[in-house]
Amino acid sequence: MPHRGNIQSRLGRLEEQGVRCPECDLTPSEHGRPVAVYPDEPDRGFQGDPGERCGACGRNLYTVLLVVYEGGG
Repeated sequence: MPHRGNIQSRLGRLEEQGVRCPECDLTPSEHGRPVAVYPDEPDRGFQGDPGERCGACGRNLYTVLLVVYEGGG
């Protein structure tokens, strides 16, 4: 697993260039694909690792939408 400093330096270089990451295809200003996570219903919504990061640039691959219900509804 790469060290945090390595990821930060890679991300910094990509941001300076303003180009898409060759692995995840995200630019420095883009965020990952939106996914819904239901903490009270683990079998519903996104089934992968919502914290997954690109191995090349370290950006989050997903934007997590945490779905919670108030009042048990």
